[in-house]
Amino acid sequence: MKKLIENPNFMYIAAFSLPFAVYTLQWSTIYPALTNQLLYFYLFTFTVCLILGSLIQISVPFKYIQIKPSSNNSKVLFLLYLLYLIESLYSKQVPLLQIASGSFEYSEYSFGIPVLHTFLISFNTFYAIYTFHQYISSRRTHLILTFILAIFPFFLLVTRSSILHVLLGSFFVYLLSRPNLSIRIVLKSAIAILIVLFLFGMLGDIRSKSEDSSYIARISGGTEQFLNSSVPKQYYWSYLYIASPVANLQNNINFTSAPEGDYRSMIVNEFVPTFLTKFTFHTEERHFNQINPFLNVGTIYVYCFSDLRWKGMLMMFVYFVTIINLYYIFLIKSERYRVSGLAILCNIIVFANFHNTISYSVISLQLVYPIIFSMNRLVKNRHIQQFQKMD
Repeated sequence: MKKLIENPNFMYIAAFSLPFAVYTLQWSTIYPALTNQLLYFYLFTFTVCLILGSLIQISVPFKYIQIKPSSNNSKVLFLLYLLYLIESLYSKQVPLLQIASGSFEYSEYSFGIPVLHTFLISFNTFYAIYTFHQYISSRRTHLILTFILAIFPFFLLVTRSSILHVLLGSFFVYLLSRPNLSIRIVLKSAIAILIVLFLFGMLGDIRSKSEDSSYIARISGGTEQFLNSSVPKQYYWSYLYIASPVANLQNNINFTSAPEGDYRSMIVNEFVPTFLTKFTFHTEERHFNQINPFLNVGTIYVYCFSDLRWKGMLMMFVYFVTIINLYYIFLIKSERYRVSGLAILCNIIVFANFHNTISYSVISLQLVYPIIFSMNRLVKNRHIQQFQKMD
């Protein structure tokens, strides 16, 4: 089981299998039946990843490394909170407080300074996961407080996705740190995941301003069997988020009769992070055939099918697998950022089930920081070695 998260290819197989398992719960009546074509495509990608993963496992296997606490934690936290304060003054609000007063309207630009906010959220996510690795390595209690302070801004901003990224990334760090995964650890992990998913649903209810926990299930085709069951309705949020992307992808396949884009549009919109295309290319808002107006994610493949149909999906798979493997090969050379970087890479793969984690800058930028800091550390070490030789 541990090899699943140590190897990006095996992680792809595990992560992209999960939505199909959740799909079988059949808690919603609006999900279309999955076609053989889609199942064959995924089976093909799993086969390729199994071969690549086996090669990676033989040539560059992962090895866990403990790290010492950073002396820069306090400085980084101070800078993060200072920037959030500036953003609060700029936006003239704090989302959690506005929600509590009933005056907050959520939108992409409802909080934060454009561009800065993207870098701030992505760096904060990386550093929170990196902080957790410091704690796991040293078990120093003050690092628990550092970790809490690092993740706390996301609660103030009510950004569930960022909270999930940090918690899931930290969970991966924990699993990577274990020499082996016993049944006890697996059971504890399962309980922890159920608690997090329940809290995720509670936050969803709060953000939707609904006092009825079954409201979302009722407006999104929840079956009578589910509505009348003893399953806490907060878990329906997780069911929606995990299974609806595959449902949307299938729906888009069903209703896209001809390619709607070309190679250029797919490369610009799907292969390049938005913080680059936003200022260098003219891009239009993109749409696909959704099963429901508010269920608007369709895996990393949905727009690729709209652009070039199956050819587009195949191109995206090749591109995505190339990136995660090249990144892993480069990252494995770093001692200090290897674990947190791999945890983030696992997040990238898991959340590719929902949307394009390469083009979505808040997520893809997280991959950059471990590489930059690793290179900076390498340069510093070389300078130190040069000075020592001179002495």
